Amino acid sequence: MNFILYLETKICDILFHIVFTGMGVLLLATAGFHNGYLILAAAFSVCACLIFHWLRYRHQAARQTRIMDLTDSLEETWYAAEVLPSPREPESRAYHYALKRACKAMNERLEKPEEEQQDYREYIESFAHEIKVPISALSLAFDNMKDYELKKETDRIYNLVEQMLYYARSENTEKDYFVRRLSLPDVVHDILLKYRRYFLDAGIELDIRIKDTVVFTDEKWLGFILSQIIQNSVKYFDKPKKRLSIYSEESPASAVLVIEDNGCGISAADLPRVFEKGFTGSDRSKTASTGMGLYLAKTLCDRLGLGLTVQSREGEFTRVTVVFPKGTVHETGS
Repeated sequence: MNFILYLETKICDILFHIVFTGMGVLLLATAGFHNGYLILAAAFSVCACLIFHWLRYRHQAARQTRIMDLTDSLEETWYAAEVLPSPREPESRAYHYALKRACKAMNERLEKPEEEQQDYREYIESFAHEIKVPISALSLAFDNMKDYELKKETDRIYNLVEQMLYYARSENTEKDYFVRRLSLPDVVHDILLKYRRYFLDAGIELDIRIKDTVVFTDEKWLGFILSQIIQNSVKYFDKPKKRLSIYSEESPASAVLVIEDNGCGISAADLPRVFEKGFTGSDRSKTASTGMGLYLAKTLCDRLGLGLTVQSREGEFTRVTVVFPKGTVHETGS
């Protein structure tokens, strides 16, 4: 608001002051005062009016600036009415009251969906935990019966349930993860044992070269991330000779774990979108996929402070790199 706009809002006060000044000058003129005194009195009255309104304008402008700065600093602006200073003017008080009522109604409307969403998330987590038990029992039974096709389908259902569980938890990972010292080779070894049947059935050659490196992160979340990456690699082999390479590298700033396959690769057009939720690729429709694996892996890596990148050349390879920043890594023996 500039000074001219302010004066426009005070036009009635200014007109009243002009009329009052004119009446005063007229009375002085009838009393026989010299014209010079009359002009001086009128000029003084006008200047006093302008100075008064200028000072009020400066005060209101400073107050408005403080209110706008305070509002801009709020992350959740619907709480603005609770922190803004209460105005003195009766009309402004009415507006402030209306704003508080509107903000209160908005808060109530926002809290209800959040509570419902939290209840739904807790139900999903509970359901996923409960359903994993009979699925695991089925998988074990099919394994004992050597019915590996049914076991494979059961394991696929188990993985989808796990994805559902981790997706439900992905918004509040800090409440669920526990950072501790982990041996990177041991974590990878456990994941490879989990998928050994897939490797044998598909005839996948494994090339494992991992340094004896210790990292500090959550074992459960890291295991899930690596599982999603390896599953993604296994899905898209299209060559007679299938090779999955897993190796680690060291740099002054970090340690990296690389998972590389010689599958169908990813097109240059699709590569920037591989971490998008639900993205399965323009040429991968023949393979059953939810498009959630890499999305969840990336989301959880971000939550854990890990890096995750993908490099690929269509028809040749796909290389996924998990980066453990300095401070989360310790090489044994050093």
